[in-house]
Amino acid sequence: MLFALVATLLIAFLINVPIGFALAIAALASLVASGMAPIGILPQRMIAGVNSFPLLAIPLFMLVGSIMERGGISRRIVSLASSLLGHVSGGLAAVSILACTFFAAISGSAPGTAAAVGELTIPEMEKRGYSKAYASAVVSSASCLGVIIPPSITFIIFGIVANVSIGQLFVAAIIPGIFLAVLLIGVNLIWSRKHGYPTEDRRTWKERWQPFLDSVWGLLLPIIILGGIMTGAFTPTESAAIAVVYGLIISFFVYKELRLSDLVPIFYKASLNSAMIMLLIAAASPFGWVMIIEQVPQMASSAILGISTNMYIILMLIIIMYLILGTFMETGAIILLAVPIFAPIAQQLGIDMVHFGVVTVVALAIGMATPPVGITLFATCGISGVSIGRLSRAIVPFLIALILGLMVLAYVPFLSTFLPGLLF
Repeated sequence: MLFALVATLLIAFLINVPIGFALAIAALASLVASGMAPIGILPQRMIAGVNSFPLLAIPLFMLVGSIMERGGISRRIVSLASSLLGHVSGGLAAVSILACTFFAAISGSAPGTAAAVGELTIPEMEKRGYSKAYASAVVSSASCLGVIIPPSITFIIFGIVANVSIGQLFVAAIIPGIFLAVLLIGVNLIWSRKHGYPTEDRRTWKERWQPFLDSVWGLLLPIIILGGIMTGAFTPTESAAIAVVYGLIISFFVYKELRLSDLVPIFYKASLNSAMIMLLIAAASPFGWVMIIEQVPQMASSAILGISTNMYIILMLIIIMYLILGTFMETGAIILLAVPIFAPIAQQLGIDMVHFGVVTVVALAIGMATPPVGITLFATCGISGVSIGRLSRAIVPFLIALILGLMVLAYVPFLSTFLPGLLF
């Protein structure tokens, strides 16, 4: 049964079967090979896998990102970021990073962040003398913050799989997200000075006030979401529904850039992205069930703990596995396949599960900007037209900074656990 599961999955990967279908086909093959259970259990498990109230937050946050992107929030955020950081060395690139940080707190999606910010800043950076590859690398690396800074769809999936409070995960990610954004801005500062990239004129505080007023309604959204969760006013799922209503009101009646005719493409885009994620979760449910029956998590745990029982060494091994898997697998698939194996090991070693969730999501976010299968790389390549090879070389300094930041977060758990411990 286990051989049929693994062999079918590998064959499916080799012939480029989409990951969601590959998981379902592998589970079906194992059931047929073993004859242990009727085939009808496959759809039953798939339905049970997505029959979860917290999962409703995924399509809702997808919808929020689409609404705010079409409603003009991304342009206002870029304008605010430009007024704050445009005067530093490599100012427009720093603006891109800060804009990605702001937009990440709204969209919850790395590709959405890359598209919203990249379409505005990459052409502008190219006009100002930045190399197209470097401009794309800045946006690709900073877009990873889209799944780290709350609200984050990836944290929702991790919380459900590992049975960890999604609200605590959201709060725990605030400091790590800001920390990584500062690291990226630092790398850009060094690189821009080395290559002589231009700066913008310094704005006075009076000149910064107008961009702030223009964007304040959008910036209030993450405050409403996190404030409601932290005060217990509503759950993360309910916060997503509130965010949708708030986004529609702001886009229609405050910014007045959204029309009724825009709702069809907005809902279509959000539905398409949500369907891909939900199919993945549904297909992973019978796959995980087969792995549990075959005691794969127990065998993996014994094998890893056989190497060492030192918490820091095991954590390093898990991070390395995440980084390797992230180079060729989609983030949601890694969580659904690997977290059920690694989470019990982390619990057995006494690692705080909220901290482990932050380390997991940050490691997998780095994989989104790592070739050959980096989703933010593909998103920015589509915007800029630069080749994946050139972009992969240009993004190396940023990836190094992100990996170093990951190590700091992994071995200084205080950065992840301070806010949840204070607020919960």
